[in-house]
Amino acid sequence: MTKLTDDQIRSATDMLVSAREGHLALAGLPAELTPENTADIQRIIDAVSRRIERPIGGWKTYTVYKPMNPPFHAPIYDVFPSGAEIPAGISPTRLIEPEIMFRLDRDLPARDQNYRIDEVMDSVTGVVGFEVIGSRFGASGDGQGSLYGSLSDHIANGCIVVGDAVPHWREVAFEDVRLRLTEDGRELVSVVGCHPFDNPFLPVVVGVNRLRRHRGVKAGDIIVTNSSTSFFAVDPGTVIRATYEGLGEVSATFAPS
Repeated sequence: MTKLTDDQIRSATDMLVSAREGHLALAGLPAELTPENTADIQRIIDAVSRRIERPIGGWKTYTVYKPMNPPFHAPIYDVFPSGAEIPAGISPTRLIEPEIMFRLDRDLPARDQNYRIDEVMDSVTGVVGFEVIGSRFGASGDGQGSLYGSLSDHIANGCIVVGDAVPHWREVAFEDVRLRLTEDGRELVSVVGCHPFDNPFLPVVVGVNRLRRHRGVKAGDIIVTNSSTSFFAVDPGTVIRATYEGLGEVSATFAPS
């Protein structure tokens, strides 16, 4: 695996920051600046994040499930309550996916040792949420480039929407929970379970222990891992609702373009 040089990381960062600021239209990172491993993805995300002066409302943690490619994470800047109207610019293609997320109830600051599973478990509450996919690569959604290149763009996060809390989440067999996603009442998908880890809490432990190496996480942060369904393109002005049977729901609407 080839490692990107510091100059290449800097160039990729400049391009992504310019795209965020609306100064550059990108279909994807150039081949010579595209990572071949997740360590370089993290380097690019960290470098871009240092140039974004906005409050952090949460974190997305992700893994490509390949040896020699550790998990990585990216800050989330836009967090909306259930029922919110999502600004059109956040996701021009209006891509949305439901998932169970986790809210930090207390700070887990940076430290030298990993947080134990029970420490993390006692520090979070499950919430029903939406992740909105908001890539900076091409308004058409067609120009995502390579997988590793697209993941370098803050894991393509546009925003999240936070719905009902699930205070009894530790007793839930998530692999048996039915999820129904609708658009103005029309069913888009109905599935049972289907999270890559069955229990969406498990990647939270990984994400927290990656973050504790540098800055830790703060009370109120939302940790996002994986969806049970992937994303759906929806229309502006329609009510998108996700209901996890017995747990709660979340809804949102996209503003017109």
